Amino acid sequence: METGFRYRDALRLLFILHMGARTPEPTEAPPGVIGIFEGEKRLMAIDFWVRYPDYLADQLLNAYEKSKDANLISEIQKIFDRDEPDVRTIKVLRWRYGAFDRIEDALAILSARNLVKPMKKSIPTGIQHDFLIYQRAAGFLRDAVQEQPTIKWYEDRTHLALSVAGDKSGSALKDMQYAVPEYDGTQWSAEIPGIKDRVLRRLKDLTGA
Repeated sequence: METGFRYRDALRLLFILHMGARTPEPTEAPPGVIGIFEGEKRLMAIDFWVRYPDYLADQLLNAYEKSKDANLISEIQKIFDRDEPDVRTIKVLRWRYGAFDRIEDALAILSARNLVKPMKKSIPTGIQHDFLIYQRAAGFLRDAVQEQPTIKWYEDRTHLALSVAGDKSGSALKDMQYAVPEYDGTQWSAEIPGIKDRVLRRLKDLTGA
């Protein structure tokens, strides 16, 4: 079962961690840290939308229904014009708490290169897994895009996924994903199916195109 090569996964996760991090307070991070990404569950929820462009498009349609922002329709159209649900989707399995993939290898690659460091933080409900983002991560991603412009796709899709996520918690993002019948109805240990055709019909109904 093809669920992604570890270096590709590491790059995709690095875009999400870097772009989705908040600026740390001076006393909560060591020198060289420029951001803190809060919550592994939040990371995996956002990663799902980057891995499944049709599910991302579905969420952008939800946003369009509320805002009527024509720019959202433009971004959705790009997803389908470029056949992203067919050529960009990286399938993931459904487990007890929704979409799940082992990201330990990808995180180890980032940690070994001093780009990201996982950490644990005590919160009222238990332990939260956060990630320290180091200064060199920004330079690494900038150089990667300059050297291989096609990599900018990850940056663009991460930006859209983060716009959907907003400041919601990982649990709230998972709830959004469970609200999609195909996601919620997938049996444990089965691949979550695509929803391309349904989203295309929805796009046509909303725009009349």
